[in-house]
Amino acid sequence: MMKQLYTLISVFSITFFSFSQDGYEFGIVHNSNYNFSVVATPNFDATDTDVSDIGFTLMLPAGNADVVNLTQFNSRVWSATQLDATTLTGIGLGDGTRDGFVLNMPPGQTILSHTSGTSFVLVSFDVSNMPTTGEIEILPNSDPIAQGLSGAVDSFYNSNIDNTSTQDYFLGITAGQGSFMFSTLGIDQVIEKDLSASIYPNPTSNMVSIKASFPIDLIELYNITGKLVLKTEEKDTISVDHLSDGVYLIKIYFQQQVLTKKLVIK
Repeated sequence: MMKQLYTLISVFSITFFSFSQDGYEFGIVHNSNYNFSVVATPNFDATDTDVSDIGFTLMLPAGNADVVNLTQFNSRVWSATQLDATTLTGIGLGDGTRDGFVLNMPPGQTILSHTSGTSFVLVSFDVSNMPTTGEIEILPNSDPIAQGLSGAVDSFYNSNIDNTSTQDYFLGITAGQGSFMFSTLGIDQVIEKDLSASIYPNPTSNMVSIKASFPIDLIELYNITGKLVLKTEEKDTISVDHLSDGVYLIKIYFQQQVLTKKLVIK
């Protein structure tokens, strides 16, 4: 019985430590218009870690869109290599609806300190030629395209965090930050001078009231990643106490038009 207990404790310890690995998750953040950032969120505090090289792949709707105006990371330059839908389908990968852009920061040295749970920007960029449908997505390492290319387009974060050796500390994609829907940017929004709407209180923590100079048909609420989190035909007051703190977009629909407002929940 005692031997079985020790075995159980040993198995639990191995399982616990395997799920407590230090590392980084990646996510997409929408800044404004067609400007985005890919951020890394650590699950540990660190002082003076030695960052080597980082990479990931972005998927966009097939077409003329491009990833341009890449910022640097601590004076280090990113590269973006396109794998268009035709190329991917030509080697038996993908369904022809998405172009890939492989972003890499080559090996080097950046000394970095950070706090657990606090995101930092790896790179910011613009998406050109303004897609109005589809989404931008960080390609998961488990995606058939990534697996079919034998890791060549995988996300990774190579760093020496314990002064021993450089290893890959990529843990996955941050929940809710893996993609952003272009349709939420509201390219077809119509805002007339004689139309107005106010939302209050803003910021809010539980309820928000909406007053408009026009009859409201529908209200939708999107989080910062472009995910629809609330849809209602309530015209005056809506409850948001079930939503996480953050910045949201309220889309107010009326007569086949839409007016967008920002809402802060805290």
